[in-house]
Amino acid sequence: MAKDIPKATIAVLLVLTILVSIIGTWTVLESISIKEATPIEKTVSTSEGNVRLAIVEPSEPEEDSSNIRFEIIK
Repeated sequence: MAKDIPKATIAVLLVLTILVSIIGTWTVLESISIKEATPIEKTVSTSEGNVRLAIVEPSEPEEDSSNIRFEIIK
C-alpha cells in the first residue's frame, strides 16, 4: 500500500513554494527596474537646426520597397 505524506511535510513544501515564488518575482522586478533606469542610447542636444520635409507623390507605385531620405545641411 502507498504511504500517506504527513500534513506537516505538505505545509512545509507549500511555504517553501510560496517563498521561492515571492523571491523570484522580486528578483525579476528588480532586474527590470534597473534596466529601465539605465539609458540605452545617448542623446545629443543642439541649440539650433533646420528641418526640411518634402512629401512627393511617386510617379509609379512601388510595391516592394520604401525610401526614406534624410539630408543634414551644415
